[in-house]
Amino acid sequence: MPQETGAPQARSMAATFRQHLPLLLILLIATALRLQYLHAPLLDAHRWRQVDTASIARTFYEGSINPLKPEANWGGAHGYVESEFPMLPMLAALLYRVFGPDEMWGRLIVILFSVLAVALTYVLERDLLDEPAALAAALLVAVSPGAVFYGRAFMPDSLMVCFSLAAILGFLRYFRGGHTSALAVGACSFAFAVLVKLPGVITIAPIVVAGWLAKRWRLLRDRRFLLALGLSGAVAAAWYVYAYAIYLETGLTFGIFGTTKTYPMTVGAGPWPTAFSKWSTIELLTSWQFYETMLSRLWVLHLTPPGFALAAVGFLLWRRLPGRQIADSWLLAMLAFILGAGFGNMGHDYYQLPLVPICALYFGAAARPVFDASWIREALGPPRVWAPVIGVTIAALSMLAFLHSGVIEHHFRPETPDIRMQQAGDAINDATADDALLVVVDDYGVNSPMLLYFAHARGWSLDADTARPQLVRGLVGQGARYFATTRWWQLIKRQPDLKLYLESCREVELKGAPSNTALFDLTASR
Repeated sequence: MPQETGAPQARSMAATFRQHLPLLLILLIATALRLQYLHAPLLDAHRWRQVDTASIARTFYEGSINPLKPEANWGGAHGYVESEFPMLPMLAALLYRVFGPDEMWGRLIVILFSVLAVALTYVLERDLLDEPAALAAALLVAVSPGAVFYGRAFMPDSLMVCFSLAAILGFLRYFRGGHTSALAVGACSFAFAVLVKLPGVITIAPIVVAGWLAKRWRLLRDRRFLLALGLSGAVAAAWYVYAYAIYLETGLTFGIFGTTKTYPMTVGAGPWPTAFSKWSTIELLTSWQFYETMLSRLWVLHLTPPGFALAAVGFLLWRRLPGRQIADSWLLAMLAFILGAGFGNMGHDYYQLPLVPICALYFGAAARPVFDASWIREALGPPRVWAPVIGVTIAALSMLAFLHSGVIEHHFRPETPDIRMQQAGDAINDATADDALLVVVDDYGVNSPMLLYFAHARGWSLDADTARPQLVRGLVGQGARYFATTRWWQLIKRQPDLKLYLESCREVELKGAPSNTALFDLTASR
């Protein structure tokens, strides 16, 4: 009798495994691609943003894990800074305390969320359209060069995308089934999506549209929905009000709302010629270069040519409602963000990362036939023969598109890492006293965390145009002991007065530092 019961169970498990095998293979591909160069130092593309995140994680690890006090290493002894909610640095710091400090743990956390986003894309597209479309959509997110790179970069963007997908899916399931658990998942995910990265707020568009399509005016009488969305939004808003209060107190910001690459009056009066604002201007929005840049990134980096083309076809052919309307609302909200934060999007290609799962929904609508066993049977013959052929062909085309994107050379950069900062930082770390504050001029300019991070130090980061003698003397009064630079030759040409001032201080010998690196003890005379 037990054997009779066990046999159907075994067959059922085998059938379930075969049913989910395509998704498992897609998730395996996604994981393998994201594990590339796992142990590489933070010297690849957008290393500034990655190091800022890693620096907060290190501060939590070495001190207390207090999310209310995120610190930038370029803000002095305690550079409390306006930032997103530091979930990723907190999680990394916890792993640091268990396994030891290593940026690899930050990458692994991001990989986990990024692969989960692939699975959530599958589930969302299945709810909006069908199973074959879901597999196609998941594959695009799995192999998108942009999603792969930022799916292992020490940055919170992949966390935002993952929580955004979970939020839409949770609310959608609630509207369709009325389950309180789905509502709770959706509300918590929406709050986290906005907390870890402010652009997550655009997720409210597909959520509201899904609710309107399900309930129309009755949505306004759904107290559970209004309470859940209101509370999650209020939690996120409360954090950013608090973060802005930090900015008002310290003048330090990662550019959540205002201008970056500046310092408050307590550091220096400026001017700060490299000040950067993410918001658009009429001049930018009327420039063809802006739109050409956005399209070229979608074509090459985020979607690849086959993905872009099929997403465009899906945009034209997808007719099944209401799923199409939910996808459209998310797309329109994302386009509004791109137009509103134009300079931010021009400067940072990771700002367009949410477009990958959005466009994957349209891609799935166009590519679904080749993932559909019924279509294969009718068009080509037995799926047992043609499914493996199609699978191998799709995998080969995906890998070719991935390699053709140039993401390995331009983003991963395994052959051309910027090792100067690491070499200079190691030398400076060996030559300076622990806990000493530094004034630095590195290769990245004002507010750069790079040299300070690799020197395992804190202080202030200037550039060759702003490192004036009076400003440096003022920072000595605030506790700065050393002046370090990786641009000594440029600095002495642009700031001859600073050269005279520094040459009156004791120069510290650096062993193993790259050329053009110099270190001075500002508290000791030559």
